Amino acid sequence: MNRPRRNEHNREKILETGMELFNRQGYNGTGLKEILDACQVPKGSFYNYFASKEQFAVEVLEYHQQLEDEKWKQFHDSLSGDRITRMRQILNQLIAEQEQDPDKQGCLLTNMMGEVGSASESFRRIIQHSSDQVLQCIEEDFLKAQQEHSMRIDMPASVMAKLFWNAWQGALLRTKVEASTDPLHEVIDSLFTLFAQPAEQPAEQPDKS
Repeated sequence: MNRPRRNEHNREKILETGMELFNRQGYNGTGLKEILDACQVPKGSFYNYFASKEQFAVEVLEYHQQLEDEKWKQFHDSLSGDRITRMRQILNQLIAEQEQDPDKQGCLLTNMMGEVGSASESFRRIIQHSSDQVLQCIEEDFLKAQQEHSMRIDMPASVMAKLFWNAWQGALLRTKVEASTDPLHEVIDSLFTLFAQPAEQPAEQPDKS
């Protein structure tokens, strides 16, 4: 018997709903029935697309990463200025989005990393892969900023990228506890000050004494 043909529009709708629910309630706090009710699809249709809730969550993370990559590129293309200036503007826009929607609990990738990162091999692989992709994008931006001479060159871009990503994730977790985006602003201000190209020091004057 042939399997029913899948409707990709319905699949994306289910992924978008899962992404929203997981981000607000967590993976363990979201039941399959709740997902089905929110999407208004029967259980049979869900299993036509996804073998299990876990496999669904893995695909949600893949879908989320794809959307985030597209959003980051669109932001870059719509802004002007050097690379580091545009990066700060993008991050400030992301913070503003979170401030406009207080129910949104930080970043889905970070949330899932803390909740199910070690729950299974499939979760570990997708979270590691998504995190590596983010790090690669950050490193590429930092390399371009170094080439533009808007970012210090005495620290490798890879080191600064890891430092930023680790600090950003910690700040995202603090925003949940403190119900404030202040930690995110602090990370941007502190690290981008650290990463900025140092001003040239004035030549040392000879001692005339």
